[in-house]
Parts: sequence; structure tokens; C-alpha cells
Amino acid sequence: MRQLFIIIVVLCTIIGCTSEKDASDVVLLLDQSALKVTEGDAVRFGIETWTVHDRLERMDISSYDKENGKVDLVSVPLSSVRYEGEYFYRAPEIDSDSLVIELSFTVHDNLSNSRTMRAWLTVVAEDAVLDEAATSVLMYSPESGKPDGFSLTTLQPLYVSASEDSDVDIYVPAGQDSDVMSDGWLSKSGLKFARMDGIDYPTITRNRLWTLYSNAVKTDAVNGIAVGDVIMVGTDAVALGIILVTGVFDEEGTESDRYMFNIKLM
Repeated sequence: MRQLFIIIVVLCTIIGCTSEKDASDVVLLLDQSALKVTEGDAVRFGIETWTVHDRLERMDISSYDKENGKVDLVSVPLSSVRYEGEYFYRAPEIDSDSLVIELSFTVHDNLSNSRTMRAWLTVVAEDAVLDEAATSVLMYSPESGKPDGFSLTTLQPLYVSASEDSDVDIYVPAGQDSDVMSDGWLSKSGLKFARMDGIDYPTITRNRLWTLYSNAVKTDAVNGIAVGDVIMVGTDAVALGIILVTGVFDEEGTESDRYMFNIKLM
């Protein structure tokens, strides 16, 4: 028996032994639907929590940010061992272009044990200037053998021939003359293009883009693309982003024929 006791002690030292007292009295899990939203938008938090004791007593939710300080949002009474639910947080109006908000979720049980989880959310003002999502993007002609399409989801160039149609938001079609790059763009995902004179790409805001796109004529293709062009993209009803063409390179041969552009997304 003494040898068995020594073996158990050694094994516990090597691999670690846990008891019920080592386990968390209260467990809390969060599932956050978004990390960055516009002021006024709602964010969903899926909540799952339980206690190893008799019952949960309550859940307190609060927020903290530099503009508003600490705000007690809600206290939810609980009366069971386990709770599953959701909480919708409405992003506040903000004075700055963006604001980071810390949300705290604290669950208490009947023996005064508690567990706190924190989540962070970036709120962007509706009239804030849009940030660059990607710059100096290169999209080649299909005759070059290089990536001839672009995805708004991944913000990466891609090969049209090797992609699902839904991935190809923008692509360069084959030109009528194999030595001359096409001067237009198309979409395989149903994306629409819109052009309008007088758009200032560097200072475009979310509201401004939304308004301009809503009043623009949308087309399935955009042609005659040149350096300095500003092209809005979206669906029939919703603006998704705006592009500034920074380079058009139709050189001798086809190997290096390409477009270069910057893009901002809603």
C-alpha cells in the first residue's frame, strides 16, 4: 500500500491532479456577433453560463468607454443552475470618429461566487471618413497568367478560372485583341458599378457614399477605366465600397498588363 501511495503522489506531481475545488464555481461563455459597428447598430451576445452550486442568482452587464465612463446597462435575475440566452447591445452615438467600448458580463451564484467576462467593440461614427481597406491592389489581364480578379470579402486578388463565381466580385475580361488589355471590369457575384463626377475619394464618409450610391445609375460593367477614376460598388440597393484607380498598365505584350487601385469598404 505504501508503494501504491508513493506511485499516486508521483503521478499527481507529473501530470497534475484536480479536485472539484479546483474547478470554476461559475462558468461563463460569450459569443459576439460583431467586433466593429456603426453607431446605432445592434450587436448580439450569445450567453451560456452555469454554476456547480445550487443556482445562479443574477447577471450584471455594464460598459466602459472614454466618452461615457462606466454605464450600468442591465441586471438580469437568474434562478436556475444553468442559463442560456442573448443580449443585444445598441452602439451609442459618439463624438469622435471611432470609440472602443469595453463590455463586462458578471454572473453571480447563490454562494456569492462570480465570473466576469469582458468583450471589446469598436464603434464608428456614421459621418466618419472611411479608412482604406486595401491599397495598391494589382489585378491583371487574363492573358497575363496572373490573378485577374478580386474579392471584396478577402480583399485579395484571385484567379477567376480557379474560383467560384460568388467569390469573383470584380474581374478583367479578355480583350478583343489579345495584345490589348480590356478597358472594362465585370463581376461574377452580381456586384454593380456606379460612376459619378466630383467624388472626393480621400474625404468620402459613410453617409456621403451611401447618398451618392443611392442616387447613381448602377451598371453590370464599367468601361473606359483610367487613372484617377473613382468607382462605387455595391448591390442594387446597398453601397459596399468605393475604388480609386491608381494605375493602368497596358504594356508591350501581355505579361504585365494590369490595373492598380485602392479600395474603401462600408
